[in-house]
Amino acid sequence: MSATIIEVKPQPGPQEVFLSSPADIAICGGAAGGGKTWSLVIEPLRHIGNKKFGAVIFRRTYPQIMNEGGIWDEASNICPLLKATSRESPPEWSFPSGATVTFAHMQYEKDRLSWKGAQIPLIGFDQLEDFTEKQFFYMLSRNRSTCGVKPYVRATCNPVPDDDPVGAWLHKFISWWID
Repeated sequence: MSATIIEVKPQPGPQEVFLSSPADIAICGGAAGGGKTWSLVIEPLRHIGNKKFGAVIFRRTYPQIMNEGGIWDEASNICPLLKATSRESPPEWSFPSGATVTFAHMQYEKDRLSWKGAQIPLIGFDQLEDFTEKQFFYMLSRNRSTCGVKPYVRATCNPVPDDDPVGAWLHKFISWWID
């Protein structure tokens, strides 16, 4: 009896570039439907053999994690293929090695403080323009690792004007890179 081989890999182009970046912080932008969230979901899979590895992927609110067709559904299509088991409170996938990928929210700016003392090798932000500058930079201080994986951040975003009340900081942060 032959085993079924399932290959999970990015599409050539922006997904491939985003997922192959060696940068400490990589932000993938673009319009809705371009595969940014899917890329964020598969990013931690490269480390699932490391029993001490943990990733946290943030959305601004809990409903944004669990909405039909959202990031939890994307993970639910992929993680079971790798023999991961899920729990819904908090939403998390555990892999056979012990590695975990947790989905969390930071609805209020003060929610960032619940992560005091955390050490997170991979932090993901889905729709970074929905987070405040304080939330983002505070979480960078939690981007630490003792599991052997160099700490890094991956984020997705949609275009946001420079006068947006929440995401203007992001426009300024990446303006040097925008054409």
